[in-house]
Amino acid sequence: MFKRFHTLALAGWLAWSIATAATAGLEPAFRLNQLALAIVDGPAPLRADLARIAIGELAAVYADEARRARHDPHRSANGKGQGRWAAAVQQLADDYAALARSITLVTPVTLDTGPDGSLYLVVDGRLVVAGSPRMNEQALFEQHVIAEFCTLNRCDGLVEVAGTPVPDASSARSTLWLFSDHAGPVCSNGDGLEFQFNSLAYMDQRRVACQQVVSELNLLAGAIVQRVAGGTRVDWNAMAIHGAPAGAEHALTLNPEGDSLRLPLPELAARPELFKRVLPWLAAKVQGQGYSLVVLDAGRLLDIPASVPQ
Repeated sequence: MFKRFHTLALAGWLAWSIATAATAGLEPAFRLNQLALAIVDGPAPLRADLARIAIGELAAVYADEARRARHDPHRSANGKGQGRWAAAVQQLADDYAALARSITLVTPVTLDTGPDGSLYLVVDGRLVVAGSPRMNEQALFEQHVIAEFCTLNRCDGLVEVAGTPVPDASSARSTLWLFSDHAGPVCSNGDGLEFQFNSLAYMDQRRVACQQVVSELNLLAGAIVQRVAGGTRVDWNAMAIHGAPAGAEHALTLNPEGDSLRLPLPELAARPELFKRVLPWLAAKVQGQGYSLVVLDAGRLLDIPASVPQ
């Protein structure tokens, strides 16, 4: 389908890499194709995420390749040609890094596969091949991309390659994101708590805010469990977070008797309405019970600027 690669240098590099891998008896593993196939017709933010992550990983790989070229022990024999090659590879790495930074959740991204089975990304009309320049490290490259993608989005049922389990997002992040063509994006903690937004605007900021709020809630739940185990009574109706000087811990009132906790809770303290809204979920969490809570107006409660559509 595609008539040209991103650059002639990249085309030459990939052709050489694939030929070298075949000669060495290596079997390139294009496991990204499975993930791409699963989301090719899905919500646009998923494709944008995959493109941003894959191209960012390409930038890191090519930057490392440039460093190898600069420190090649045979460089002195190769003269200026090796230096020019290292500079060209570094320029490609910088180019990929800039492209990755430019991708937002609304950037047009389409996915396809090349004749060699590699994944093609078309980002706002620009073609990039998601292939490591070192084919014997292609599987590792794809693992990194898939792992990062699955820390941001639910991958259940998307990646089921033999010998390649779906990465456990809980070990890297405390939130996952769900996208739908019929509903707004949803930030989920995977434990019954969801924050639903009505637009894709300012998603980078919203991701950070949701991650921080969920992290503080997890910290708080663990601390309360310890106090309850020690005999402290918790009155959920009386619970409140009191402000603290910059950089200091906040005081959390547990009951009218004056029992309290001191924890760093800057995000929750700045959003008292949100904190009150999630208390039923927090109470169930502390008591070891399952509880589902969907916060519908998360854009407003997470203190997004008023100019952003809610």
